[in-house]
Amino acid sequence: MFIYSVCCAGDGYVYVGAQSGSLFRGRGNEWTLLVREMLTLPFQDIVWHAGKVWLTSDYGLWNVIDGQLVEADLPSSDIKVCAGNLSVGDGVMLMAGTNGGAVHDGTAWQLIFHRMQFA
Repeated sequence: MFIYSVCCAGDGYVYVGAQSGSLFRGRGNEWTLLVREMLTLPFQDIVWHAGKVWLTSDYGLWNVIDGQLVEADLPSSDIKVCAGNLSVGDGVMLMAGTNGGAVHDGTAWQLIFHRMQFA
């Protein structure tokens, strides 16, 4: 499988996003395939933020909870359409995609811009 994204997470594991939305978790010589070929696109980014693993693609945003991929709980569809790429720094996570951008401060989401605002 082709590898598209890697995250050394704060929970002591490394997460590897591979083709078709496959996701591996492991360290050293012990690896587990958590998700196999769930999507037609791979995960763009995998990051560690606010004590969680976050994964994104053009299809949405997910967390890994107890070894399971779970769709992230987002406050609105305006935030959800910002899925695409993730970046973490200074305690905040930026999510930005074709339709907008949003910031998560560890507790709450704030919409930065939405494509519809420029129409």
